[in-house]
Amino acid sequence: MSDFISLYNEYAKTKNVCQFCSDYAENDVATRFLLIRSLDRSNLKEIISRCSGEVPDGNMRVLTEKAYRSSVTIAQLIAYIESKRAELIQQREAELAGLDGVLANFRIVSCGVRNDKVDDIVKAFVRNKSLKSMDALLSELDGTILPRIRQYALWSYYNQTSNDIIELFFLRHSAVIPTLRKIHDIDFFLRVGDRILPFDLKFTHISDSYFDLASQGIFPDESHHDDFYVNGHSDESEIKVIKAYYSAYKHAHKAAGLPNLGGLGKNDLCEILISTGNVDARRFVSEMKARHGQYVSAAPESLHRLEWWNYKYQGERLFCNNNRLFVFLAYTNKFVDGRELKGKTAEIGQKIQDLLDHLTEAGVRTVKYHYDKDPSLTGDYTAQSLSTIYCE
Repeated sequence: MSDFISLYNEYAKTKNVCQFCSDYAENDVATRFLLIRSLDRSNLKEIISRCSGEVPDGNMRVLTEKAYRSSVTIAQLIAYIESKRAELIQQREAELAGLDGVLANFRIVSCGVRNDKVDDIVKAFVRNKSLKSMDALLSELDGTILPRIRQYALWSYYNQTSNDIIELFFLRHSAVIPTLRKIHDIDFFLRVGDRILPFDLKFTHISDSYFDLASQGIFPDESHHDDFYVNGHSDESEIKVIKAYYSAYKHAHKAAGLPNLGGLGKNDLCEILISTGNVDARRFVSEMKARHGQYVSAAPESLHRLEWWNYKYQGERLFCNNNRLFVFLAYTNKFVDGRELKGKTAEIGQKIQDLLDHLTEAGVRTVKYHYDKDPSLTGDYTAQSLSTIYCE
């Protein structure tokens, strides 16, 4: 049996869960450890008591070690977790009852806070030395600061509640082995053939930067540790093409008095072009929307490119190489991200149900990517991935 302390400490600090699982694959050490690690205090005590007859005590690390050193098998751990599933579902359903109706009437707002750092807004406010009177202070607080915090709170509620409702579809499915407490970078385990694989759930509204890369061309890469490469020029990217057409149209129709490019996004520019009523401008927007829709589809190759992009271009702050199940959200006919679609919980749930109903070993993709956004993390990585997409 592998040394528990080394195993426990290594997992606690790892940013490469896939490598951890590979390093301890022999005799399914990693699988057994992670299943035990996913149990809460009361679960661990029950497991230890069943296996040894002792009345266990201690903190979480001590209890986890006792369970790991016990005779409990993977099959017994899974059976134990399964025995808790109905209770867990009932509890979650009671908590979420009626909240889908709240989401249905929710006015979608953007997050409005970079990296979820509300404290940065407050710090900027209290350090603003230009506020020289109480009137100016209260005006800034009531007119700027509090609306942003309110917007963030509403978005956080919408985001978390839709997450919780959608996660119930996973919890109810027999292919899913739930975690009974939080474990970093793992949301659940999946039965895939004869294997038990840990997966992290990622709800991802596809961003402009993906469409800009996809419009340049993403092609298979057979010469590097990367599934794909971008083959094109930045002038071919979606945003550059739209801006180039808009600038040319504005110059050719000076009398129309169209607004300048500054601060306008893809959707804004296309809506302005449509509003002109010009036949060629409308044709251009129609063609751009048709291309836009082709960059995201449920075809396996399209989903593979999306998975690869999300691994390769993930942010440094939260980097992790772990197995992921992506739920992608996208509009196919307008140039805005798909965050507003997250409230379509029933429709997204059906997509998840279909994915899990037809889960096979062949359907789990191996994703290879080279990461170089942070020198300390630079290297070649490999992970396993699944995904589905909901589009409108």
